Amino acid sequence: MTPRTPPAPDGALNHRSCLPGLTRSGNPGRLTPAGQQQLLALNFSRLIDLRDRTERTVDPPPFLGHPAYLNLPLLPWRNRAFNDATAAARSNADHMNAMLDHAANQIVTVLGAILDAPPGPVLIHCHAGKDRTGLIAALCSELAGQSRDRTAADYAASGPHLTAFYTAMQARHTPERWATLAPLAPTHPGDILRTLDHLDRAWGSPRAYLRAHGLTEAEQDALARRLHTPFPPA
Repeated sequence: MTPRTPPAPDGALNHRSCLPGLTRSGNPGRLTPAGQQQLLALNFSRLIDLRDRTERTVDPPPFLGHPAYLNLPLLPWRNRAFNDATAAARSNADHMNAMLDHAANQIVTVLGAILDAPPGPVLIHCHAGKDRTGLIAALCSELAGQSRDRTAADYAASGPHLTAFYTAMQARHTPERWATLAPLAPTHPGDILRTLDHLDRAWGSPRAYLRAHGLTEAEQDALARRLHTPFPPA
């Protein structure tokens, strides 16, 4: 089923439905006051913020204190193996593979928070809404039985939404620093496909990976049903 996509709230970054019960987005701190009200009117039962403490300090979450808001940082804190892997990353696939290898507990916690949310659609977001959000969205798509071509197309769809975002980022950095960041800016569909292939090679399938890290088959099936359930705004 193709999810119905309401208009993006005013000021939203990289905001779209990816499954009937799941919406993905970039940092909602960019929302205008009207956009914040428009987003709340969509009646999300859970707003999952995947950003870390530093990001939240720089860009405070506008919905902090709202009953639906939940901060679950996806990147492991002070994990040397993860830090080494991301420092060596030369593509977004490398970066997402590092998350799979070193942040499995965080990933399963986020998926559990989607499953356990009160009735209603769920929104997940990070800063740009591209890789952390994209990885969670891809795993949800796998559980929901979507084709990998469709998952890759959803990942690539972030690109046009982030042109101005990366132009502004480039202006804030020296040419030397931007040279290290620029290869990670594009959203190549092959990156998410290589990430899912990484799970196939290492674990046999994404489902096997999630099961090995604590998300049972019954929970995965229940999450798949939830992701397929549309929740129209009241």
